[in-house]
Amino acid sequence: MKKFVAVLSVFLLMALSMIVKAADIVFIDVQAVVNNSKAGKDAQALLEEAGKKAQAEVEAKQKTLKQDQKSQEEFQAFAIQKQQEVLKRRDELLGQFMKLVQDNLESFAKEKNYSLIVGKQAVLYGKPELDKTKEFLNYFDSKYEKGPKIK
Repeated sequence: MKKFVAVLSVFLLMALSMIVKAADIVFIDVQAVVNNSKAGKDAQALLEEAGKKAQAEVEAKQKTLKQDQKSQEEFQAFAIQKQQEVLKRRDELLGQFMKLVQDNLESFAKEKNYSLIVGKQAVLYGKPELDKTKEFLNYFDSKYEKGPKIK
């Protein structure tokens, strides 16, 4: 009987530790962070601004275009160059943004004592209380206001 109680106690402790560990796992909707965070909105605005500037340059160049074959080829090369510049800018902004998110996720996880944060898109099922998107969004925005900005 004593052996049974001892084995049962060990089993219950193991089960309890598994439950506690499961609470260390949360998920965050990264797309919501991109769309709703101050840093995400700044990055989107900067990308939109770069796109509009490139579009204006292409349109201005098109107005001065002669109708010969060489001018058409030069214009196409110019338009492709501007498109590549916008794509490069998008990659730069995305890199800056994702670095900010990653750094903040790490500090958020340490502060909240989370062992694992998973993207919501990868979660097939999760209890609503494990969704920490709003909490992280508030944390991320407050750190962004005080720290480095997307440029």
